[in-house]
Amino acid sequence: MNTQTSRGVAVTILQEILENGAYANIALRKALGESELDSRDRAFVTELVNETLRNLISIDQVLNHFSSLPIKEMKPFIRNLLRVSLCQIRHIEKTPESAAVNEAVNLAKHSGYAGLSGFVNGILRTIIRKPDEPPTPKHGSPDYLASRYSYPSWLAASLIKWLGAEEALHFCEVSHTPPPVTVFPNTIKITQADLVARLEEEGVMCTPLTNDFIMVRNMGDIAKLKTFQQGLFFVMDPGAMWAICALGLTPGQTVIDLCAAPGGKSFAAACAMNDTGLVRAFDVHPHRTGLVRETMKRMGITCVKPETKDAMNLDPKLLESADAVLLDAPCTGFGTIRKRPEIKYNRHPRDISDLAKKQREMLTIAAKYVKPGGKLVYSTCTVAREENIENIQWFLQKHPFTMRPAIIPDTRHIIEEDTLLLLPDTTNDCFFIAAMEKQ
Repeated sequence: MNTQTSRGVAVTILQEILENGAYANIALRKALGESELDSRDRAFVTELVNETLRNLISIDQVLNHFSSLPIKEMKPFIRNLLRVSLCQIRHIEKTPESAAVNEAVNLAKHSGYAGLSGFVNGILRTIIRKPDEPPTPKHGSPDYLASRYSYPSWLAASLIKWLGAEEALHFCEVSHTPPPVTVFPNTIKITQADLVARLEEEGVMCTPLTNDFIMVRNMGDIAKLKTFQQGLFFVMDPGAMWAICALGLTPGQTVIDLCAAPGGKSFAAACAMNDTGLVRAFDVHPHRTGLVRETMKRMGITCVKPETKDAMNLDPKLLESADAVLLDAPCTGFGTIRKRPEIKYNRHPRDISDLAKKQREMLTIAAKYVKPGGKLVYSTCTVAREENIENIQWFLQKHPFTMRPAIIPDTRHIIEEDTLLLLPDTTNDCFFIAAMEKQ
């Protein structure tokens, strides 16, 4: 037994994320790439890490309830070993409880912590004997959201303030589930129906959605699919497409996508214009601009022009040059918690105000690039009002723009002052969209 077992790899990944601040998706990809695990074990590690992150606060509450030693004082390896083991016992039903305990004890022994194996064994077996402890807080309260869905108390209270109790509960319930994988066809080359047929020939299970999207399952390594290699689709969340719809594009227009990487919305804009006109795809990081360029080449799209450019710096050459400008601004990302559960623990209240200030600076610059009569669409993937509607209210008081009516989606949403807050649902993440026209 060594840390190259699936559970050992999961513990190593969690240590990178929770002790060293690594992004979950990057830590997973790196560790799995360096491991010798087969595809089944790799899938198990991915599930175990993500489920542990989704339930981290409630897991720590249980461990602190049963342990005389607070979890923050445990050795990092033991702390994360107990976390993944408890996740298996209480959150992954297919794992036999006895197997979870035995694996944890053996892993502790063979990882240099033999002296603590009895401690690990004792806590886990006590947890199994007392499945109803500790008691659950009152349903619907901030404490319930914090405990049941593992949200920091401040964030649970903020969700209720931003969304109301009912929608906050729905947000937490949906965001606590594994995310769907959705793709958009490269409509310059193929239709939704034809792509479904091609994907199914490659063994991918497909469910067609609105706006030409396809929800896919059993995809395996996406890069090995012929349909991917031939540039017939790109991965994108359906929520993001409503920002492109709000631009109201027609063939031949000039579009600026100020925060473009990894490029999905730029490519969707190109498809909307049938690869005509010009989509200037900006990103501040050269390597991310390079990713956009690689995908553009794979898909055979010619109207997208990736450029390394900082959206915080005004470019005088771009003044009133665009028919449409999209600012998908950097944000707290609370609407993507289903994909990135570590966001719940990495964000703090001050991040909201800091980002809102930065977003306003970006909006002020973006407005200058829009032609008179052109459109500006501001979007985020968060539910914080300070980053969403409050930014738009501030912007409209200071700039010659008027709101365009929000496009009504067929999924759960909130319309307020002609802005759209698309709530997370079975097929999409959260997305805020405000479409404005320059007077």
